[in-house]
Amino acid sequence: MNSNTVEPAASRLSSEFESAPAFGSGIMSAGQERTFVMLAHLFPLIIWFWKRRESPAVDAHGKEALNFGITAMICLPSVMLLAGFLPSVITFFLSLGVGLACLGVPTLMIHAMLLAREGKLSRYPINFRLIK
Repeated sequence: MNSNTVEPAASRLSSEFESAPAFGSGIMSAGQERTFVMLAHLFPLIIWFWKRRESPAVDAHGKEALNFGITAMICLPSVMLLAGFLPSVITFFLSLGVGLACLGVPTLMIHAMLLAREGKLSRYPINFRLIK
């Protein structure tokens, strides 16, 4: 018998998440926190600045979502600008990649929003954590 175990592919590819601060730990009710935590993934700049001091959960989710938005706003235009200086074949493939990334960004945001509803803090896969 072989004692080496093989890790299933699903566990290697799953997104990373961790427990967030409990709902109701701030001055808002648990229901309000659940709503604002979900909205923080869709509108992080507004919700995080507005409600971060009232709820540790909104603060944690808002920072993660805001960092992801900043990362997307830095990386996607930079790659397209770089593609403008490269030969047309490379530009075509970079444009396809950026197009797929533009579809992936809202998908990751919605996934994180649904996890937030359950009280889990989703860690976006590619994220510069500029706001600590």
